[in-house]
Amino acid sequence: MHVAIVTPFVSSPRHIDGGVAGVSKYLTDELAQKSDIELTVVVPKGVRGKTVRERWENFDVYKAGVKNIFRFLPGTIYDILIGKRQIRSLLKRIDPDIVHFQGATFLAANCKRPNILTIHGIVERDAIWDMRRGILRWPKSLLLKLTENYGRRRVPHIILISEYVKRFLPGRNRIKKTWLIENPIADSYFDVDWQPEQGRIFCCGRVVPLKNILGLIKAFALLSNRFPDSQLRIAGSLSIIPKYVEKCRRLVDDNDLSDRVHFLGALSIDAVQTELSKCNCLAIPSFQETAPLSVEEAMAAGVPVVGSNLCGLPYLIEEGKTGYLIDPHNMGKIAEGLGKIIEDPSLAHSMSRRAREIARKRFLASVIAKRTLDVYHEILEIGRTCADR
Repeated sequence: MHVAIVTPFVSSPRHIDGGVAGVSKYLTDELAQKSDIELTVVVPKGVRGKTVRERWENFDVYKAGVKNIFRFLPGTIYDILIGKRQIRSLLKRIDPDIVHFQGATFLAANCKRPNILTIHGIVERDAIWDMRRGILRWPKSLLLKLTENYGRRRVPHIILISEYVKRFLPGRNRIKKTWLIENPIADSYFDVDWQPEQGRIFCCGRVVPLKNILGLIKAFALLSNRFPDSQLRIAGSLSIIPKYVEKCRRLVDDNDLSDRVHFLGALSIDAVQTELSKCNCLAIPSFQETAPLSVEEAMAAGVPVVGSNLCGLPYLIEEGKTGYLIDPHNMGKIAEGLGKIIEDPSLAHSMSRRAREIARKRFLASVIAKRTLDVYHEILEIGRTCADR
């Protein structure tokens, strides 16, 4: 079986990003080990200039070229005017048996080959929190809603990474079947030796409004008097919205917490795993999430999670068993959830055991790859049956 995966992707074989690119890398690593699978990765808007083809270990990567002035077009506009036609042309040249679109919803619409789409996020909701755009974030969100729904209506098969995604499937559509298959994570997270330092709180996510880092710092300020040895360690890019980062730093200074709140910047996988091995809990009080890798990775490492009671997080966190669900708008509730885990080591260890048990069943990359392969075979078998009639 020749499988083409159309997806954002990592820049090099040994580089791992978060989000869709990281998920796709974990999945391709597993699929590429199968002797009966020929694998090709297609990266939309993958490189400036001409399209390039690279050989990565045992699969090919095509990076679609963005030429001349077209590189200045916003991503959605580029897909409408050029990107969709470009990907179709590449797929015609590659000639796979099945195409798996990862998060490329608009590009997946009306694909003529057997195909499936994995919906990774609700990007129109994410755009509302992109404060870089100012008031323009609202028309951007509307455009994304139109293009995403265009794609969601015009694909026959969909993989959902969370039950939360079902809310956004249009009523009138051509969807024949959906499957719930969660994100894979690197096996190395299951090998993390969790030895927590009491009061050490870890947050792994970009320092942006969507992640509610300001709210987390305010909650930590409430918590800090009760637990004087506690510390908050925030890992994630600091370069996306510098003004927001500055507001976060100023809040830290105003509360005299500069020696207890640490901005770590973007970390490698090894560094993230080191942080997870030492933290008492993971905090993720976001306003919008679908199925964040940071939560799945924490669960695999046996780390209790305090996360929002919104969107996709209630499908990951078992209230009182693997962590706590809190109202991200209520700083007192965030602090309360964190405090419960910090003050009760036996509870934290019970949550740790339960989280690891769930993660091994749901997020192990080899399990996810097998389930995905079963879906490919099912789709191709349906196609053969229809062709024989």
